[in-house]
Amino acid sequence: MKSISTLLLAVVIGSVVSHRDNYGFGGGRPGSGGRPGSGGRPGGSRPGNSNRGCGSGWERFNRPSGGWCIKVFRGEHSQANAEARCQNIGARLSGVQNQAEINYITRSALSLISQSSGSVWLGAKRTSACSTAPLSNTCNSMNSFQWTDRATTGTAGLIWNTNQPDNAHAQTQQCMVALASRSAMVQDSWGWQANRLDDVGCGVVAGENGPRTVRAYACGKRA
Repeated sequence: MKSISTLLLAVVIGSVVSHRDNYGFGGGRPGSGGRPGSGGRPGGSRPGNSNRGCGSGWERFNRPSGGWCIKVFRGEHSQANAEARCQNIGARLSGVQNQAEINYITRSALSLISQSSGSVWLGAKRTSACSTAPLSNTCNSMNSFQWTDRATTGTAGLIWNTNQPDNAHAQTQQCMVALASRSAMVQDSWGWQANRLDDVGCGVVAGENGPRTVRAYACGKRA
C-alpha cells in the first residue's frame, strides 16, 4: 500500500508541474534566462525593435532630435511623388544631418541603380524668402533651404557642390538632391563632386538620362 500511495503522489505532482509550465507560470522566456514567472515570448528581437527601432532595411542614425531611420528607394519620380511614396510607408523625404548621412544615402543609391551616377531626392525646400533669388550674401548656402522632414536640425548637413545652390534656370530650382557617383567627380557641362548637394527643379524631365538624373529618393522616419 505504501508503494502505491507514493506512486499516486508522484503522478499528482507531475501533473501540477506540467500544468504550470503549459500556462507560462514558470521558467521565463525560453532559452533567454528570462524573468521567472513571466512566460516570455520566444527568443529574438522584440517586434518593432529590430535595428534599434528602425526595422529591416532601414539604417539608424542618432541625431540631436533623437533616433532617425533612413532607407533609400530606386525610382525616377518627381519630388512630390517621392514625398508621397515616403508618406505612404509612414515616413517623409529625409533631410541630412551631416556628411555621414549623405554618404550612407549615396552609397545605398549606387547599390540600387545600374548607372554609374545619379541624384537622390532629399527632404528640403527653398525658403519663401529666397524662392526667386540667386545665390548671394542674402540668400546663401546656409539659409536658402529649409528641412521638411521635421527632424533634421542645423546646417551641418548643407554640404553643397561648388557655387550652389544657385537657383539657376530662371530661379526654378526649389528642391534638393544629393549626387551619388562611383567616381569622385561627375562631368557634364560642369564638374560635380560626388556626395555633395545641389538645388534642382522639383519635377522630372521626360526622357532625361544624364549623369545627374534623379534615380532614387531617401525616406526617413523616427526610430
